[in-house]
Amino acid sequence: MKLERISFGERVAEQESEKLSNYFVKTQQWESLYNGDVDIVFGAKGSGKSALYTLLLKRIDEFKEKKVILLSAEKPTGQTVFSDVSDEPPTAEKEFITLWKVYFLQIICDWLITNGHNSGHAKTVIDKLIEAGLIEQQNTLKRFVNSAMRFARQLVNIESVEGGATIEGGITGKITFKTPTEAERKVGYISVDELFDFLNKYLEGKDIKFWLLCDRLDVAFEQSLDLEKNALRALFKVYLDLEEFEFISLKIFLRNDIWNRITKEGFREASHITRATNIEWTLNNLLNLIVIRSLENSEIINELSIDAEKIKSDFDKQKEYYYTLFPKQVDVGEKQSDTFDWIISRVRDGLGYVAPRELIHFYNQTVLEERREQDISSDKAEAPNIVSRQAIKKATYEISKVKLEQTIFAEYPDLREHIMALENQKAEHTLETVAQIWKADVNIARGISVQLSEIGFIDQKIFKNDALLKIPFLYRPYLNIVQGKAF
Repeated sequence: MKLERISFGERVAEQESEKLSNYFVKTQQWESLYNGDVDIVFGAKGSGKSALYTLLLKRIDEFKEKKVILLSAEKPTGQTVFSDVSDEPPTAEKEFITLWKVYFLQIICDWLITNGHNSGHAKTVIDKLIEAGLIEQQNTLKRFVNSAMRFARQLVNIESVEGGATIEGGITGKITFKTPTEAERKVGYISVDELFDFLNKYLEGKDIKFWLLCDRLDVAFEQSLDLEKNALRALFKVYLDLEEFEFISLKIFLRNDIWNRITKEGFREASHITRATNIEWTLNNLLNLIVIRSLENSEIINELSIDAEKIKSDFDKQKEYYYTLFPKQVDVGEKQSDTFDWIISRVRDGLGYVAPRELIHFYNQTVLEERREQDISSDKAEAPNIVSRQAIKKATYEISKVKLEQTIFAEYPDLREHIMALENQKAEHTLETVAQIWKADVNIARGISVQLSEIGFIDQKIFKNDALLKIPFLYRPYLNIVQGKAF
């Protein structure tokens, strides 16, 4: 079989948007999102949040026929539109609340103008934004963010932005944060929330709904934890503020570890966020994921003479088919696990989570390792298997390396030194043994260990009550950590 033509797809949804619909299995979570019953999608890194987001965007025309307009608040790839916010971050949640609200008004009104909706209440809102310098002749998402940022900063510092008087940043207009007094209203002042009310009334008359999609929030404010906390807490407050408007909805896709981080010190509004779902994968779901992706390869279908649709429609057939592609066991023996379970154990982190992104990477890597064996005429795959046991074992190093270098070290650089100190050590430790390795007091070692358990570098369940520090298989190949106890 020509392995160079075989792929299990891309790890990142944005890089395979054209084929994603072919892979995708409609789950109850997808149906809830598609039908508008869910607004917030939580999930671990690599769990498939962006896949749901990408699939929604692929259906823009389908939603438009239902009079639902999908607008992305972020570019799907490349530099985030919020990059300049990182340079001059708003100092408080209140500034971010104004920034988000103004930004959402901008992107809705930009669509309305482009599509010939510039009358009635819509015209009132559009005129106010133009007057305030928030909509110009040439607009991009980044320009909107930057003008909204300047506007928010000034609006927090002064009671209102007075029409006719140009202030720093060139912003004019009569938009206030608070509800204007009667005297202010007579001379043309209006609040940000009233602008949303006007828009909602216009959209109700036209029977048009807007869904504003917020994804890539893990990279939008990554330069500062305080920036991230202020920005995202404000976003959820804006989400709750906009719930009263039937025709304007936010759809937020966020990593659950980031949600836990921004709410760690308490977040009173969290109890009101009920239209949410958390992406979870069972072992059967994960096997189905690999099978469905493999069936997109015509090389496999033709070589094995299989009926892809029959396999897709019967899970028992999927399991049988899986073991035509892969050997029954990696480590052969009566007490050894089957190959699928063996691979799962090499991809699972210390939180007990298996990210589909890493699983896809693993299977692609096994194919690459087998191709390397073929290049030197050392191919040991046993037909009809497409890869050998050796190729599967060799794949573990690259997955371990990428997970540590591109995720753990990239997101938690302050923990890198402590992790690298465990190189060439045993897999199981006590607080006393890691304290010796880190040359630290046991209490300091406990604090470091808590952090490592929170990010999944050590098994969180086993570490409970400081019982034992066990490093998952996922991280062992890169660090050359061997099985056994250090005590």
